[in-house]
Amino acid sequence: MSRSMKKQNASIVVVASFMMDLTTKLKRLPIRGETVFGDEFKTGAGGKGSNQAVCAKRLGADVTVIVKIGGDMFGKAAFANFEKEGFDTELIFIDNEHPTGVAPIFVEGSGENIIAIVPGANSYLNPEDVAKGTDRIKEADIMLTNFEIPLETSLYALKTAKDNGLTTILNPAPAPTTAVDSTLFTYVDILTPNETEAKGLLDKLDQDMAIEQSTAELLQRGVGTVVMTLGEKGAFYMNKEQSGHVSAFNVDTIDATGAGDAFNGALAVSLGEGNGLHESITFANRVAALSTTRFGTAPAMPFRNELE
Repeated sequence: MSRSMKKQNASIVVVASFMMDLTTKLKRLPIRGETVFGDEFKTGAGGKGSNQAVCAKRLGADVTVIVKIGGDMFGKAAFANFEKEGFDTELIFIDNEHPTGVAPIFVEGSGENIIAIVPGANSYLNPEDVAKGTDRIKEADIMLTNFEIPLETSLYALKTAKDNGLTTILNPAPAPTTAVDSTLFTYVDILTPNETEAKGLLDKLDQDMAIEQSTAELLQRGVGTVVMTLGEKGAFYMNKEQSGHVSAFNVDTIDATGAGDAFNGALAVSLGEGNGLHESITFANRVAALSTTRFGTAPAMPFRNELE
């Protein structure tokens, strides 16, 4: 970490996305052309960045969220949820020309899911919006962002954070379908892809790659550390000094949606508190596992006292 001194509370800036989750729970996912009956439907706060911010906040961090939502009913619900979770709303921007992002989600009995997203206002979160939060960024320890917002915005946020001495974490999700500006990698201290996202970053989605191979190639692009999330198999990490595997925790999974977001939010918190990489990944695995024992994304994020 750039600021490695042990501290009580992490200070984190999340340059975020928000999606209103439209979640249907059913016994099994339909096949192409099939209609099946669902068992339960819920709407709830979601989006990778928003989920990560809520997770970090509930774990006790001082969190600033920079996000853009629409002026529609979903946007109003989003704003109310951010207030409920205790966020300062100064950098929550309202876009009255574009709708709030939505994410239709289907979850089968095993907890597995399929998700489609319509980014809406998230696509219009721009570098100028991030620049309005420069003072907050300068005061923070960790910058966390993802790919549900424009790449140029993520790049600007990461560069600004690095210029001000923060540790930067990029969750490269959803997996990119076009080549990523190679400059971006040099601003990333910790990259947290799953296997598909790693291959997408390397523009090798159609190739079979061993975990160690794709991780090593990402390090060659300029990333400081790669933490590859492997679902129920845990996580693999590698940098120039060390590599290792951290096992997942066995739980009765109800809904795996948002587990990656819980992992990233918790990883940022633990690192921001001055803990080492292996310890922080273990902590993140605990938080992610607990989140899967509940239905939903942001509502499923655990509070610190629940981990004890």
